[in-house]
Amino acid sequence: MSKPRLPLVFCLTWGLLLARLPGPGAGVLARPRPPYPLAGHEQPVALLHAGPAIFVVTEHSVWQLEKSKFVRKYQSASPVQCAAAADTVLWLGTRQGVVALGTRRFRARALPLPTAEPAGNITALFQDKQGALWVGANGQGVFRQGADGQLTQELRTPTINAGAVTADSSVWIATNIGLSRKQGTQWTRYNEEGVANHEIPDNIVNKLLPDNAGNLWVIMSDAISVFEGPGRHEQEGELPTVKFLGQPGNEVFSVVQVRGEGRLFATAQGLLLLPTEPAASFAPAAGTDRILPKLLLRPVPIPTGRPVLAQLDARQRLWLVSADAVSVLTPKEVHQLLRAPTPPL
Repeated sequence: MSKPRLPLVFCLTWGLLLARLPGPGAGVLARPRPPYPLAGHEQPVALLHAGPAIFVVTEHSVWQLEKSKFVRKYQSASPVQCAAAADTVLWLGTRQGVVALGTRRFRARALPLPTAEPAGNITALFQDKQGALWVGANGQGVFRQGADGQLTQELRTPTINAGAVTADSSVWIATNIGLSRKQGTQWTRYNEEGVANHEIPDNIVNKLLPDNAGNLWVIMSDAISVFEGPGRHEQEGELPTVKFLGQPGNEVFSVVQVRGEGRLFATAQGLLLLPTEPAASFAPAAGTDRILPKLLLRPVPIPTGRPVLAQLDARQRLWLVSADAVSVLTPKEVHQLLRAPTPPL
């Protein structure tokens, strides 16, 4: 793999590149079907599919979709920070350990870490392409579950912020000293200093957001980079990077790529669309540290609150999860929503 050179950093700025966010419901051409309400007003953590069942995991609860509503199936005393799903088990990463929750009777059992503190502060939880569970515990490192069901240590890096797997079977771990990637049996570390000829703009990696197009969005304290799908970033040798999306400090929660429309980001400012047109590329351009003078990002107003989770399913329906509701939009409704006129400045 060629060395990802430190790329041009350009800003998708609030003043130059983003129209003013509209009021509730403004500018929408077609109102989607009524959302499913969520009780409790808890921060969403994950939208999971376990076989035919659909679950929403929030900070203290697990909700299952039953006909026309989400029903609470489990409450956690310890805050849930991450989650993953197998066919018959939901895995919950809490501040006090890993919980395995059966999807038939919703009985919880603990999965202890092989450390002096078996109930750690779990900050990463996901399955790799072979179905093995990975667990990141802040202050303790990263562990992988073997065929015997027991966890063994993979990394001893103390500060673990997030973890993810991508379509090429790579495992990624976000830390405060850079980004670690495992391909096969080989670990590679990316950081600001370019150790082992692999460089990213910032050592503090806060989030890892895989999208539905095979890209991995790396959210750092002072930049956002994207490792593009297999065969693309290796050839280009650069990581497309921006300083922020929308305005400085805007938090990005999730991202999806909608066919024929562009990249849709769920952020603290609301939904933001980066359209697929030549002038709206996220990739670096020639020159150094210039600000693109064209309006790139567009706010996407919806009438159902501010989504934290955005996800496309196999039928290309868009699921939007906020603290109070879950909305499901058909492909036609998605295109109407994204092509609605943006309110003027």
